[in-house]
Amino acid sequence: MGLLALLCKKRMYSNVGRLMKRWFFLLLSGVMLLAVPQLQAQVTTYTDNFNRTALGSDWHVDAEWYQIVSGALDNTLTVASWDYYAIYLALTNPTEVSYTFISTGDLEGANSAGHIMRYDLVSKSGYFIYRRYGDLTLHPIIGGIIQRNAITIASVAPTQPYPKPGDVMKVVATSDAGGHHFTLYINGRLDGKLTDAAKSYGNGTTLYGGIALYGQRANNIDDFTVKGTPPPTPVETIGVTSPNGSEILYVGSNHAITWSSSNVTNNVKIELSTNGGTTYSLLTTVPPTPASWNWTVPNTPSTTCRIRIADAVDNVPLDISNANFTITTPPDLMEVTSPNGGEDIYSGTTIPITWTTTLVGGSVKIEYSTDGGSTFNIINASAPNTGSYSWLVPALSSPTCRIRVSGAPSGVPSDMSNSDFTMHITPPDLTVIRPNGGDNWLVGAQQEIQWTGPDATTMPAVNILYSVDGGGTWTTAAANELNDGAYTWTVPYDVTTQALIRIEDASDADPFDQSNAFFSISTLVRLLVKDSSGQPGSTGNKVSIVLDNLINVRGLSFRVTDSPNLLTAMTVTPINRALSFSVTKVDNGTHVTIYMVSMSAGVITVGSGPIATISYDVSASAPVGDYAELSLSEVTVADANSLPVVPDLVDGKFFFVMKGDILADGVVNDLDLERAIELLLKTGAPMTPTELLCGDLDADGDFDLIDFMNIWEMIY
Repeated sequence: MGLLALLCKKRMYSNVGRLMKRWFFLLLSGVMLLAVPQLQAQVTTYTDNFNRTALGSDWHVDAEWYQIVSGALDNTLTVASWDYYAIYLALTNPTEVSYTFISTGDLEGANSAGHIMRYDLVSKSGYFIYRRYGDLTLHPIIGGIIQRNAITIASVAPTQPYPKPGDVMKVVATSDAGGHHFTLYINGRLDGKLTDAAKSYGNGTTLYGGIALYGQRANNIDDFTVKGTPPPTPVETIGVTSPNGSEILYVGSNHAITWSSSNVTNNVKIELSTNGGTTYSLLTTVPPTPASWNWTVPNTPSTTCRIRIADAVDNVPLDISNANFTITTPPDLMEVTSPNGGEDIYSGTTIPITWTTTLVGGSVKIEYSTDGGSTFNIINASAPNTGSYSWLVPALSSPTCRIRVSGAPSGVPSDMSNSDFTMHITPPDLTVIRPNGGDNWLVGAQQEIQWTGPDATTMPAVNILYSVDGGGTWTTAAANELNDGAYTWTVPYDVTTQALIRIEDASDADPFDQSNAFFSISTLVRLLVKDSSGQPGSTGNKVSIVLDNLINVRGLSFRVTDSPNLLTAMTVTPINRALSFSVTKVDNGTHVTIYMVSMSAGVITVGSGPIATISYDVSASAPVGDYAELSLSEVTVADANSLPVVPDLVDGKFFFVMKGDILADGVVNDLDLERAIELLLKTGAPMTPTELLCGDLDADGDFDLIDFMNIWEMIY
């Protein structure tokens, strides 16, 4: 082949190759164009502008601290913490999450928030993307706790200025073979990218995004926007299980119509057809669960009966018996004649149950109901069919009782009392069962008070009273309460070791009964101000704040008010179990507010004793011999999970004394020194509280050698 022919052949192949490549590119482009709309159709963008009063079901919030305030999302938590966050449920598997800091916030607030991505509601795990001043870091969420201080997965230097009020914060989440990636943008500008190469979290099939706002910050957000996939709509199903075909049901007998269902929230309607499903008549409309309805078979004999059950609102879903069943007249008749309705019968007595029947010989089953015939209990499964049976009435109380007699063992014929009669328990003595002495109930807890006695037909209502002073005075817990033997009581804020409960007839307080012995009302946390003293015009007088706690305490805040206003709080110092806690003091001149929290997620462990001292200066105008009330108020205590705990509060007193004047006679002299020697050597009478307040010059809570030497120096 010549050179010209080879060149022509090469050009021809080259042209064919270019044509093949162009055709392949067009084909691939067409496939991509066809595929893209399908992918895009699965992604939706929702924006929550919070222009309402409540978050609603689109949000899962921890402990419900998150609330809408003035059209923005606010973390109203009273303890500074990352342990509370909000998860957005309206879209799953989000690829982007953004929000806007409100313009009325502050710089600290705009640097006290972060994104939550790839969050698994089941394992309570995921990622926390944190942008604070010069840091951009990635932390895990494990067991519902943001590991802000414990674990840092990734950290990069941000490129944008610090976040500020009004800024839009956006995170884009992607995942590939190289890991889970999170790219942060501030006002649309790239700030940095964080990666978990190990893909340690967020690997479930249904994941969510959210927001974490640090407590006690001006960091409210608006326009929370998520790009993701709407949750799938659950499929509703209904299936008739009985009667489902081939059954024979007798007129007047009772039959449980049953069905199965899933994801059905509306009521269901139950219908009967006697012509093989051509037409239906409504029997009843009931909730979808429990999936059973007790049906008295009507007098509509047919061999082509079917049951249809459907959503009562839109008929979807719907199911019909798989095959025809039969309704037929029973071969014999039965009629209960006594008790047949309206009677009053009492426990421990024997009454005759009577009936008439066309059934000759054989046996009958005798049953009683206490719920109007919905359910029955067997009295005798095979009694002789004599028309009468002697029944020992059991110890039950109900106004809706009935008797049913039916052929045994077939259940036909059958009849029950025409209407309800009443069973009474022969009235016993009224007796308090719980609390009956020795119980320890916590303030604010829900506790069930229990009693026995005459039933509601004999004594319809009771009054429930409680005493916190051993029966000296009584307070009403509930008046005209239904006499059903139990009452759920919210334990009041009355800490005592001498509590009693009293139950009495609401009509005339007779009969009555009360707890046999005292029970206690207590709290998990007790905060008290220890009595102290100081001399008018003195400085640095210490007052101890004591915490007795049966649980670990994460943080607390409280207000101490002195009345009259003769003290000035100078310093607050954490001590003992709270030594590592940070303390903030706010003094407005009439009271001091104190905040105590661990910045390292520490706790005040279970124990008892002082946790802080307040150093007070005493006004020179304070009257010697008098005292100032030191009262606690505005108290908030959080447990180890940052949940609020109701404390018991004990106020104290600050006595105005002449320091060193142990005898309290207005002068400090040798007589005081002589008494001081007795106290030091413990040779005289025991020290009185007044002597301790005057002699404890170093305010350490006792009288020792240092106090003695101080008195010596005052005299000599």
